[in-house]
Amino acid sequence: MPADKFLVTTETNGLEPLLVTIAQTEHLTGESRSQIYNRIGCGEYEAVKSGRRTLITYGSIKHRIAALPRAKIRPPKPRKRWPATAPAQS
Repeated sequence: MPADKFLVTTETNGLEPLLVTIAQTEHLTGESRSQIYNRIGCGEYEAVKSGRRTLITYGSIKHRIAALPRAKIRPPKPRKRWPATAPAQS
């Protein structure tokens, strides 16, 4: 069964999950498994073990995302509009 089937979302019942799997964290954040394990090792994500499974606290994911800096993207410069030329007459 897909891991996403067990992910509790706020849209369905208003509750947030307490813990999510590595696969669910990949899906939620767009990060690779390696990046997630590196972030666990650095203490950016809080992880617990349940048997052989590694689970990440949902709060630590939200905390890390909230701490990211805002993107500063400038709008594109307007392009010059060339005047329309009249079609050549024969």
